[in-house]
Amino acid sequence: MFKNYIKIAWRNLKRNKGYSAVNIGGLTIGLSAVIFMLFYINYENSYDVFHTDYDRVFSVERTYVSDIQSDIWDNTPYSLSDELQNSIPEITNATSIRTTANYLSVNDAMYHEKNGLFADNEFLKLFSLKFVEGDQHSSLENPMSIVLSESLAKKLSPDNNSIGKTVRIDKKYDCVVTGIFADYPDNSHLRVDYLLSFSSYETITKNKLDAGWGVNNASVYVQLDNNAEIDKVSEKVKGFLTNHLTLEDGIQELLSLRPIRDIYMKTSKVRGGGGNRSEITILYLFLAVVIFTALITLLNYVNSSTAQVMKRELEIGIKKVMGSTKSDLRYQFITESLVMVSISFIIAIGLVLLFLPLFNKIVGKNLSIVFSQDWPFFIYAALGSLFAGILAGLYPVFFLTSLKISSFLQGNSSIKRRTGLRKTLVVFQLVLVIPLVFTSILIIEQFKYIEQRDIGFVKEDLLVSQIEVTNVEDREVIKTIGEQLLQNPNILNYSISDSAPFGGGSHQSMDWEGNTSNGKAVIRSHRVDYDFLKTYQMTLTEGRDFSEEYATDIQSACIINQTALELFGWDNALGKKIDNGRLKVIGVVKDFNDYTAFKKIPPMILFMDEGSGSSYVTIKVAPDKRAEARVLVNTLFNNNFPESPIEFSFLDHELDSSFLNSLKGTINIFIFFSVLAILLAVLGLYSLVSFSLRTQQKMIAIRKVLGANVESIFLILLKEYMILFCIAATLGLITVYFIANKVIHVFAYHEGVKFIYLVMAGLLALFVVLFSVSSKIISAVLQNPIKSLRTE
Repeated sequence: MFKNYIKIAWRNLKRNKGYSAVNIGGLTIGLSAVIFMLFYINYENSYDVFHTDYDRVFSVERTYVSDIQSDIWDNTPYSLSDELQNSIPEITNATSIRTTANYLSVNDAMYHEKNGLFADNEFLKLFSLKFVEGDQHSSLENPMSIVLSESLAKKLSPDNNSIGKTVRIDKKYDCVVTGIFADYPDNSHLRVDYLLSFSSYETITKNKLDAGWGVNNASVYVQLDNNAEIDKVSEKVKGFLTNHLTLEDGIQELLSLRPIRDIYMKTSKVRGGGGNRSEITILYLFLAVVIFTALITLLNYVNSSTAQVMKRELEIGIKKVMGSTKSDLRYQFITESLVMVSISFIIAIGLVLLFLPLFNKIVGKNLSIVFSQDWPFFIYAALGSLFAGILAGLYPVFFLTSLKISSFLQGNSSIKRRTGLRKTLVVFQLVLVIPLVFTSILIIEQFKYIEQRDIGFVKEDLLVSQIEVTNVEDREVIKTIGEQLLQNPNILNYSISDSAPFGGGSHQSMDWEGNTSNGKAVIRSHRVDYDFLKTYQMTLTEGRDFSEEYATDIQSACIINQTALELFGWDNALGKKIDNGRLKVIGVVKDFNDYTAFKKIPPMILFMDEGSGSSYVTIKVAPDKRAEARVLVNTLFNNNFPESPIEFSFLDHELDSSFLNSLKGTINIFIFFSVLAILLAVLGLYSLVSFSLRTQQKMIAIRKVLGANVESIFLILLKEYMILFCIAATLGLITVYFIANKVIHVFAYHEGVKFIYLVMAGLLALFVVLFSVSSKIISAVLQNPIKSLRTE
């Protein structure tokens, strides 16, 4: 029997080619969009779940709490991992890591690799690295050991024989390759291309590893045993630092545990967070678009199926006369629905495979479909599609097969009287469209705001590089190079600092003059020189810049940013003292920040320091001489520092290629699928109006025969849809209000929800209605009334 249903369904699809093509096309587009977005959501939600026992692995976060501020950090003291494992029985493993970027070379080939970690053997036990060569349990045991990913190993040694070879680090230190691991998955909050043994840290960086409990220089991860109760362990961990730190009154340093799978999605506002980070609200927006697209696709199918089945009323009546039961007819129509959905699903999978490379390029991801691994996803997608097809076919099937035979044979189908449902569907389509239009406008405008927002400095034409300065002589060499470069007309400014405005710096707990609270505030500090503000073209809102004319500037002067001024509560900052009177404020600089959309600018302080250590050299070059200037700068520095690899790059390229491009890709995909959903809604609304007007042809014909003109009939019909639009707009705006408050506050800086956005969303939705409705109404009104009356 089922075989016969399949045959009948196939014959009907072939007989009604136009209807079949439109229905299958709409279903295919909708299913393709839903599968694409669900696959993306599934990927985004899969971060760090590839680890063995990932549900028992946690990162340790530190929360600084005072009467003034509360900030969460992902860095803690290096010694914390050992202390936690030794003190809390439920913790079976603990490890500390620290990110690093180095120049790696074998023979003459040298590469700047930015995704490195200092780690120990506990890291290899806790994280799921798949070793290809070497001993996974002891590869990081000895000093000057390095473990490479397969891709990096092949790049350094094309002969595929890396174990035991020497890799030179920063042209200074030799490390022995002790292991090779399979390329670390992209869906991890960590980026790992190589691992250096932590016992090499002090040799390579010249910094003390165990610098005390007051220095937060590592990220700590712990693994709990199977029987551990997370709440109880969290309570034990919470005040752990209290026993090791001497804190002032009103200040707390609290620890907390965060599941490793939550790090990627739920830590965008955690300070110090490196590696891969996203924001879960963006994922919720994608999920909302998935739901809206699926609903619109199903509604379109219901409308199209119902309209088509109207033409088959006589067929249904004859089949009933010939003895077909309701069950027979229902099975037949449901089978037709399943056949149509199955064909659409197969074509949709083909489209997903075809356009996946383009999708990856836009979002900056590396999604791939491996059916041997991803088959559960596609099984669920197929079952979901079939289930949705059955649901979409239930209304026309159960309604039509329950009508009386006399209705069919006399041409008096009571489907024409079911106007309430059709009006509800129109309203529902519009309620879905308005939030999609509004959210798309809101996100586009917010991205423009982020992209065009004044970040407090001019990022164009700046060459930057981090250079390790180990002594006073090296610093003098850097100054001498700067003096030589400034003789070149292509070099406009030159500055040496401990970090750049877009990151780095250190954090210090400071007091300030007039502080009436019990606690201090954590201030981000930057060591700069006399030309820092000039090179970055920063603006002083109050006071003056550092100057060699004032001998005290190099020891006791400082410049604060506007956020710090607001925190300190001063009306006039000049002459005020900070850090127990050690520093005097000589100026206030306009807030500066990178493109971090999710974090607020912290309070900052700039002061002068001639000490050694890691230094950023920033060079402002002439706009039309970028290429020549870069060659000149790289050559000059490498000639003067032959033992240290140095490579200058342009700051605007580094910033734009990292955060902005990633965010832009995600937003472009969101906008694309939103527009696609809106177009599907337009198509559905058009079909729904066509179906509705088909049932009103007799009414239109009678009005025309009685003397009504075309304009009056047009306005009568349009009025009905305008009333429905007003109802939908009211409901849609309620949804919009909820969406706006959730979306806009994800971003640290935003323009708010402007009234014009609501107006634009309403006008665009109105245009959708007029576009979908007007042409069909005009077509129906202009039809010859004799033809409609004769048909009736």
